[in-house]
Amino acid sequence: MNAVIPILLYHSVQDDTPVGFSPWAVTCKLFADHMDALLRLGYTGLSVGEVVNLIRSGAEVPPRSVAVTFDDGFADFASNAWPVLKHRGLPATLYVTTGVVGGRSEWLGSVGAGELPMLDGPAIRELARDGVEMGAHSVTHPQLDCIGREAASREIAGSKKALEELIERPVDTFAYPHGYHDKVVRQMVIEAGYSSAAAVRNALSHPQDDPFALARYTVMADCSVEHLEAVLAGTAVKRARPQERWRTHVWRQVRRFRASKTRRGSHA
Repeated sequence: MNAVIPILLYHSVQDDTPVGFSPWAVTCKLFADHMDALLRLGYTGLSVGEVVNLIRSGAEVPPRSVAVTFDDGFADFASNAWPVLKHRGLPATLYVTTGVVGGRSEWLGSVGAGELPMLDGPAIRELARDGVEMGAHSVTHPQLDCIGREAASREIAGSKKALEELIERPVDTFAYPHGYHDKVVRQMVIEAGYSSAAAVRNALSHPQDDPFALARYTVMADCSVEHLEAVLAGTAVKRARPQERWRTHVWRQVRRFRASKTRRGSHA
């Protein structure tokens, strides 16, 4: 009952990144050091699909299990992250924002990082053939719990369809952009045909976790090897709670209020 399954969330691995996006970009050396630490500590890598299978089956979690995930689909995953993982025999789950495949990180324009290159179609197909588990991450990376329900449904189902057509295989897992979701968005993911969804929550997943709101820990640029080890050990972060935190609910209301003001302003 005390078993945990750390699911690590990375975004980008690069050494030269726009200042506004730098907190989410881990340097190449630090990422390699992180992966070496996993092996040194005896961790076994799992895909998100394998984590969900463990949760649903009630099977005993292998000691020192860990999952490595990447959100968004930046081009540096292919050049800087996957070679490090593959060389060490570690699997990865990559969540792709399908509307910017082969384009730029348009949704990051507000932080001065709207020109980061994204993976193109051939690269994504090659990564899938090479063993990377592919998941969908919406079409345009919106806050799904703050847009209209029809729009959210299109984002969720549309990204699945586009990615499946691209890699020519089923796409079973989804990641909520920014980790934001509510009960209605969660149900949309289920109805779209996914078998799991990754949230954020900055906590450790475990055998009782919700397969449609998997807890992940966001690895930031300042995450030292020592801090990562503390996260894995559960001393720097806790097991995911079964219920949503009150502050998460409050923050959703704030974001919805801001979104509604923006929509009203655009129609003024």
